[in-house]
Amino acid sequence: MKKILLALAIFTVNFCLAQNAKNEGWYIQELHYPEINLPVDYKNFSIEIEENNENIKLNDNGKQKLTSFNNPKLESLIKSYFELPGYTKSDNPDFIIKFNNLGLKHIVSSTEKKAYGKDAKNTYTGIIEIKSEVEVTVKDLNDSIIFTKKYSRKTKSESIGVYKNSGIPNKTLATTLIKNQYQNNARDYRTSKNVSEAGYIIQDISKSLKALFSSYYESKRVNLFRIKKEEKYGIDNNTQVDKLVALNKVDYSDSYNQELHKLVNESIEKFNTEIAKIKNKEDKKEKKIYWTLLSNLSGAYYAIGDYEKAIEYAKKRMEVDYNKKWKFNLEIAESRKKITDKNKS
Repeated sequence: MKKILLALAIFTVNFCLAQNAKNEGWYIQELHYPEINLPVDYKNFSIEIEENNENIKLNDNGKQKLTSFNNPKLESLIKSYFELPGYTKSDNPDFIIKFNNLGLKHIVSSTEKKAYGKDAKNTYTGIIEIKSEVEVTVKDLNDSIIFTKKYSRKTKSESIGVYKNSGIPNKTLATTLIKNQYQNNARDYRTSKNVSEAGYIIQDISKSLKALFSSYYESKRVNLFRIKKEEKYGIDNNTQVDKLVALNKVDYSDSYNQELHKLVNESIEKFNTEIAKIKNKEDKKEKKIYWTLLSNLSGAYYAIGDYEKAIEYAKKRMEVDYNKKWKFNLEIAESRKKITDKNKS
């Protein structure tokens, strides 16, 4: 009896897997709209930097003291990592970006790991973290603030969780061991860590301001679906999916949108031809194919910016009693429509 039930369970799982449409990630190059629209005549910016001339502070269980390490200078890091597409750095700016270096902190802490079992005891890990903070203010030439934010980043620099080949039995010892390790590490190692962390937060800021103020093309995933053993049902869907997915390797260029529209319009015509072959949308097999073709039509319309059609087909798909968990194409189309409507107005 158990063997029969096991065989039935395996058959059921395999049957369900066979019925699932295979998801394929299609990556198109999509225009990113800035979250904050600067005046159209703003073309140039300048950078002001308020460096932190204090030494880095060590936070040891709430008590702070100065270390012998200097805070890294932001100027060279900004030159290396900061960019704002669509705008030019200039001595005659339309707006100013000010970086206020709030500095790094080295933080000593410990974590407790719960033990399980009758005689098991909790163990502790000593940790050194590096926290970096930079305040950024964007203002116009009249000193009016366009945007301001304090950026913060914390990463684990090092840890120790073993003492004499065993777990560390208490918090005090874990803290002592990590502090000893902190003191004994080579100075150039620590300096390199400090510079790296300062560089990472400048990269974070660059990415943030780029999203806030710049227009640019970025890769966007759209879901397409393949039909398993489609030839069995006289359907030709997968070849067209292959053509669309081949665009994943194509970067944005002046001809990209033209080529994309040509291929997508061809795909829409093909998917509509195949969907016309569906005679019974309640049939288990035909229902799966119908759902897949609706999905691909939704994705295709999304790619050429017809978000109303993309939403329409994604909602039609939701009406089919199959794979209702797949809502991604509907969600991205609704979200994108809101963004484009906002930018049109």
